[in-house]
Amino acid sequence: MKSILFDVDGVFLSEERCFDVSALTVEEILKHEDFLGLDTSIPFKDMNDELIHDIRKRVFKDDQILTQLKSLGLNSNSDMLFVVFSIHFINILKTLNKDKINKVLNYDSISKFELKEIQSLINHHIPIDYGRPLEFINHSEQGKENIYAKLETYAKLQLDVNDASLFKLKGPLWHFSREVYQEWYLGSSLFKEVEDKLPISNFKNGFIYDEVVLRPVEEIQTLLTDLQEAGYQLAIATGRPRTEMMVPFKSLGLKQFFQDNHIVTATDVLNAEKAFPKFVPLGKPNPFCYIATLNGNDQSKYKDYVSTQTDIVNKEEVFIVGDSLADLLCAKKIGATFIGTLTGLKGQAARGELENYEADYIIEHVSHIRDILL
Repeated sequence: MKSILFDVDGVFLSEERCFDVSALTVEEILKHEDFLGLDTSIPFKDMNDELIHDIRKRVFKDDQILTQLKSLGLNSNSDMLFVVFSIHFINILKTLNKDKINKVLNYDSISKFELKEIQSLINHHIPIDYGRPLEFINHSEQGKENIYAKLETYAKLQLDVNDASLFKLKGPLWHFSREVYQEWYLGSSLFKEVEDKLPISNFKNGFIYDEVVLRPVEEIQTLLTDLQEAGYQLAIATGRPRTEMMVPFKSLGLKQFFQDNHIVTATDVLNAEKAFPKFVPLGKPNPFCYIATLNGNDQSKYKDYVSTQTDIVNKEEVFIVGDSLADLLCAKKIGATFIGTLTGLKGQAARGELENYEADYIIEHVSHIRDILL
């Protein structure tokens, strides 16, 4: 049976709200009175589209930072916002003396309580250079592992320390920033249900209920129906956590086209990384999620999924549909046909990058796979 493995963001759903939330997360941790408190005048409890636009514009430098990170193969919002926040945080820590820096770097956990303690140590008039992350990114090598390795090295050099593991992937600071993102995206109530934790704040309604679909829903439903009737197995491999994918897909009537065991999300990737720490990171551009969704997401076979990845499928039988370089690299690794959509962050500007990396097909939007596969 032929299989089509879909990414979600930039294919079915717009990434815009996720990027908005990423920017809000960075800005809130830096400035909210409950965290580092650098500018308590920002009305985080009364956000509107104009304020969100302004925050995203400065945090991501008119999306230059997002575009560059995507080009380096960093595909997860949690990773992108963490790298950006970390550069600012390192710059803040540089203003402290050596003893205080070491105290912060040796925290076993990070919560708002630790950040409030740091707030008491720092000068609240520290200017934020929003271009600094771009300078860091422009000197980074492609690949998640390389970016995180450089981040630790950068922290060691800037802070003159030997241990900067606070800035590790999936470390306590990473998990805290992810939770702040999750609460903005899910809303305080759904956050409590999904994460099984008390929300950090109580004023967030959740952007998950305000998703933007990239094509008319009826058009997508018809496409998926026709693909199924033509005999294709349909599957999802997304960098979203499971709830962030399931809620909008159910509300839009798209979940019915995908069996549960052919939906792999960031939640599954996290589980695999816990089980096989030697293989971390397993998020895209590592093809683990695509291999898992293709093969029914059998956890007893995760060892095979993480260790056997090169040229493992028939190019004529497996198609990956995504918008980013990370998706393309996954397809190349496993030997699948890649179909790139131009509905992601870069829009038409993604064409050149996808062509340079020899995408098999480039289409304007997901419905045009009909011209290739039907």
